[in-house]
Order: sequence, then C-alpha cells, then structure tokens
Amino acid sequence: MKSTFHIAICGGGIGGLMLALVIGKYGTHPVEIFESGPTITTIGAGIGFHGRTMDIMKDLGLYDGLVKMATSPPKENTGAIFRKSDQRDGYDWFSRNLKRGRFSVHRKDLVNLLLRHVPASCKVHTSKKLNSYDVNSENGKITLHFSDGTSSVTDVLVGADGIRSATRKTMYQKFASSILDDDSRKRLLECIDPVWTGILVYRNLVPTTKLLKEYPDVELPTDLTMHLGKNKHIVAYPISQGQLINVVIFVHNHDAFGAPFEGHWVTDVSEDEVLHLFEGWDVHAEALVKSVERPSRWALHSLQPLPHYVDGRVALLGDAAHAMEPHFGAGAGQAMEDAYVLGRLLTHELTQLENIADALKIYEEVRLPFANSIVQRSRDVGRYYSFSVSRDGPVPARDSPDDLDYLRKSIEDAWAWQNEIEWVWGDAEQRWRTSASSTLDKL
Repeated sequence: MKSTFHIAICGGGIGGLMLALVIGKYGTHPVEIFESGPTITTIGAGIGFHGRTMDIMKDLGLYDGLVKMATSPPKENTGAIFRKSDQRDGYDWFSRNLKRGRFSVHRKDLVNLLLRHVPASCKVHTSKKLNSYDVNSENGKITLHFSDGTSSVTDVLVGADGIRSATRKTMYQKFASSILDDDSRKRLLECIDPVWTGILVYRNLVPTTKLLKEYPDVELPTDLTMHLGKNKHIVAYPISQGQLINVVIFVHNHDAFGAPFEGHWVTDVSEDEVLHLFEGWDVHAEALVKSVERPSRWALHSLQPLPHYVDGRVALLGDAAHAMEPHFGAGAGQAMEDAYVLGRLLTHELTQLENIADALKIYEEVRLPFANSIVQRSRDVGRYYSFSVSRDGPVPARDSPDDLDYLRKSIEDAWAWQNEIEWVWGDAEQRWRTSASSTLDKL
C-alpha cells in the first residue's frame, strides 16, 4: 500500500502555489502552505511564458485560462525585438524569434489562477514567517519554527520562501557545521545571503491610453521590445490584454557586483531620478521613460549558483534556490518547472516515506544543473544588453561593426535554450523509475 506523508511548503508565491496544485492533481498527500505575509499576494508585474512552461500549464489543464489573460496567444516564430536605442536615430537592430513563441500575463492574474486551482484540502496559513527548522535524527520528522513562537511538524519541507530564504539559511548552516576545512565552510556560508548585482531596476506600469495620448507618433510595443544601450537598457511589453505596458528600466554598474547595498532593496522614487539617465536616446525609449509615474526602484540581488538544492527531506525551489537576474524573464518559469518536477516526484507511484530523500536527490540531479545554468546565462546576457563586453573580452563594447556583430551573436546564443522542446518531466521520471526500483528492492 502506498504510504502517505505530510508536506509543508514555506512560501505562498508562484512556486509554492504551483507545487501545492501539482501535488493536489497527482496525489493525496496532506499539504500545508505557510506564508510569511498576512495574505497571499505578489510583487512585480509581467511574467513571460515560453514553450517549456506552456507545456506544464497544458498538462495541468490551465493553459486555456492562462491564454485568456494574455495580450494575444503565442504565435510561432515570434519573439523579442532588440533595438539599439542609445542614440537619437535608434533603429531595430535584430529580432530573436522563438519557434514556439511567447506571451505575457500579469503576475497577479497568474497568482489568482493558481489559487483557484489549489486543492481545498491544502491548508494555507498566513503570517507564518519561518525562522529555522530542525530534523529529528531518529524518525526524520522536521520541526518548523516560526517567528511568532509557534511550530509545526512535517515529513517533507519545501522552501519556496524567496531570495532571503530561511530554509536555505538553515540548510547551509547545517552543511557548513559538518565541514572542517575553513575555506569550504566559508564557501557554503556565502551561499546564504544574496549579493547585489550592481544593477538598479525601475519598474512601472504605463496605461496604454496615456502613452497613445501623450505620444501619438510613437509605436506601441506589441510584444517584448528591448531598448539596448551602454550601461542601460529598457524592457517593454504589453500585459493585462494590452491595457498596460510593463516598463522595466535597468541601470548597470557591473563593477559593483557583490558590493554591499546600503538602504532598502525596494523603494519608491521620483520620475526625475530616471529621466536624466536617457537623454539623447531614441524617441521610442524616451517616450517610455517620460511616461513613467512614481516608479519603484529595486536594488537587484541574486544568488550565486548553489551546490545543493536538497538535504535529506528538505528541498529548495524557485528564488530560494536560484534567484537570478531577470534578463530572460525566466525566474517564474524556472520556479514553475521546479514545482512541477518536484510535485510529480513526491506523488509518484514509487515514492514512499522511506525513499523520499532519494526522490529529492533526483529532483536535484535534474533541476540544479539546468536552473543554475540559467542563472549564469542570465547574468551574462545582462552584460551583453548593456554593451559591457566586447569581442576582445570583458571591456565596454564600441559601436564598431565587429563589436556589434559579436554582441548580436552572443545575445542570440544566450536565448537559444528557450527553443528547447524537451519535456521537463521526462528525464526526472526515467531516472526515478530506475533509482526507486533498485531502492525498493532493498527495503
């Protein structure tokens, strides 16, 4: 008889909700979500969907509902338009078509969709901020300790608790405590805290009607449009069925990568802080910047690629595992891939209480190398967008044909992974069948 075990998910964001939904669809294990905030909510605006994530949503029966929220359904061989915009006579530089296309939805709409499909049996607890956890060495039970002084016991803990993850902190403190070598211990402890990327990001939602009224001669972005230039770039695309333009402005200082950032990571700022940064850029980019009202400024932090996502019956997913620079718009998609693979493993017919740790190892084997590669590729492509590397190495690019050609090819190569068609569950399922069959024979 298949055993039942309890699963606790710390974090009620996209990754945590998706995991609960997948477990509810494919299994019967009791699930509890512990959300640190007073409500299930989200920060940010647009989310891009590409082929791999579309396949997941189709399998879960959510794809049609998702497309209804989009500006337009995905079309084959469409994709981002890259403009060279750091000059008055900016121009469409090149486009990067995706075989299966892409589309965007408002993050809030996606969260609401997931919430509607989380099974009723899943208990959601709000205002439950995890401080730490400990593991009973005799029975493997995991006790969660919350900031309000309460605790909870579970069989499996999934940390979907974001870039400042308390789950990751406890996990890596445990790893480090068992290491005698000072340098190795130091490297593990350095995995706990996020690092500032040296990038400041200004975010705003611009009503389409406002942009049309104030700048009637400027062409509206109908898909993902990237305005690139030295040390800065702008991302713009429609969301909320075309009623809003998501405008994201990046200001790069790559020499500051890893330096401490003083002050709040997120704060509201005046329009004047942004306006002077784009003097002399082309009229399309300038119109987007001038349309921004009361933008929020984000000090963009990320994680160094982690060596582990799993320890025993504890696993990390989403930003807790691989918070990345958002230059592919891939962070949410990678969290959803994590959740899908992990959820399918936890509900697999061969998964029992006795071999959960082995199932989580398969999750790590499959997801860690891929997601970590996206962390690195996203960091690299941000350098290309801001013309921070040239064909001669990590020095600022010139406006020479050779350097521009090098940057174009580098950006195209960096985006190539979005055209991969591999089914995200296939490799994990095959590995688990091979591993679990061998493990169960020994039990």
